[in-house]
Amino acid sequence: MTDEIHDVVIVGGASAAISAAIYAVRSGMDTLLVADEFGGQIENTDVVENYLGFKSITGPEIAERFREHLNEYDVQQETGSMVTDISKEEDLFRVETEDGEVYRAHSTIVCTGGSRRRLDIPGEEEFRNRGVVYCAVCDGPLYQDEEVLVVGAGYAGTEAAVYLSDIAETVHMMDTGSEMSGEAITINQVKDAENVDFIKEARIQEIYGDETVNGVKYRQDGEMKDLEVTGVFVEIGTVPNSDLTDLPEKNDSGYIQVNPQMETAVDGLYCAGDVNDLGPQQLSVSSGQGTQAALNAADYVKEKKAED
Repeated sequence: MTDEIHDVVIVGGASAAISAAIYAVRSGMDTLLVADEFGGQIENTDVVENYLGFKSITGPEIAERFREHLNEYDVQQETGSMVTDISKEEDLFRVETEDGEVYRAHSTIVCTGGSRRRLDIPGEEEFRNRGVVYCAVCDGPLYQDEEVLVVGAGYAGTEAAVYLSDIAETVHMMDTGSEMSGEAITINQVKDAENVDFIKEARIQEIYGDETVNGVKYRQDGEMKDLEVTGVFVEIGTVPNSDLTDLPEKNDSGYIQVNPQMETAVDGLYCAGDVNDLGPQQLSVSSGQGTQAALNAADYVKEKKAED
C-alpha cells in the first residue's frame, strides 16, 4: 500500500467504468482505474446497431474505440489483477486486488458489470466448451451447418439466434415463457429466419452426449422430450459481479442498490452499469450511468476537501 490517496478509484474495464474515468478526470479528479481486463460483455457482441453515432459496428471494435478514447486522458490505469475487496476506513476507501495491491481514495465507483448466468443442470459443466457455450459470437462459427439450441429468448437469446441463423443449419430457441422479449427489430429478424424455430413454455432439464454434446432433454406440457443438437448456447442473462464488497446494500438478486444519482447507501460510494439495480442492461445506459456517477463523485470529493 502506497501513501498516495486518489480522489476517485474506478473499478471495472467496460463502458460504465471508461465513461466514469473520462468524466472524473475531466472534472479535475486524480483518477485511478483498476480492472482485471478491458472490454466486458460487449466484446462478445456480434454487431452493435443501437449505440448513438455508430450505424453499425462490431462489439470488439467499439470496445477498442472506448479504450483509445480513455487513453487520450491522464487516467492512471492498473490492469491484470481483479479487485477482491472494497472497504472504508474512516473517511477513505480501501481497494484491494488479488495480487495484494491496496489503493486508497476519497470516493470509489463500482462498475464491475455481470457474468453469464448458468443453467445449473446435469451435463452443463461436463460438456462446457465441448458443446455447451456462453458466447455465440466467440464459438458460433464452430457449428457451421449443424443443429444447435439457444436457451433463452430475451435480448441475448434473440441476438444469438439471429447471429447463428447465418451459420447453423437449424437454430432452435427455447424459453420458459410464451413470447420472445428484447428489441422488436431483433424479434422480427428471428421470426423472419426460415431456419429458426421457437420452443415455447419449455424448460431444459439435462444436456447429454459422449465426448461432445449430442442433445438435450426438456420438459414441455408436462412431458419429457428429447432434442438432438450438437451445440447448446446458454443466453439467459447475467448475474452481477458484486461479491467484491459487502459495503453497499444489495437486492435479493445481488445487484447493488443505487438511487437515480448512482449513489449507494455509503457516502462516497457510487455504482454504475450492469452491476446495479437501476435501468435496463444496455450499452448506452451503462455509459450514461458512468458519466453520472463520475460527476456526482467529483462533487462529493470537492465538497469533502472544502470541509477539511
